[in-house]
Amino acid sequence: MSPKSLASYIPFMAKKVEPDRGLTYRIIAFAVSKKGNVLGFKTNGHRFALSHRRGAGLHAEAELIKLYGKRIDKIYLLRLGNSLDPLPIHPCENCTKISAKMGIKIVLLKEEIKDIGKYIK
Repeated sequence: MSPKSLASYIPFMAKKVEPDRGLTYRIIAFAVSKKGNVLGFKTNGHRFALSHRRGAGLHAEAELIKLYGKRIDKIYLLRLGNSLDPLPIHPCENCTKISAKMGIKIVLLKEEIKDIGKYIK
């Protein structure tokens, strides 16, 4: 997908951010098929609702892999603070290994679209 077409999804993704849930940031991911069709969107869940261990909640990219599996070509990730400011993000080691094993490329939107902030607010 071109940066311009990626940017068209950012306002939709930003609306999925729920700053009142006690989280300091939200991670939003969407999966794209080999044909360029968007398969689905996911956000990170509150990890403490699932476990008392840090990072134990299901990651947005892991949820997409679980739902769509090998139909995914790329997963685009975006991390937004509560004020909708784009923050740095890197997928965890486990999600990186799983996606590499399945042939899925993880793309970081903040790095892909340099002026990403203008599309969010």
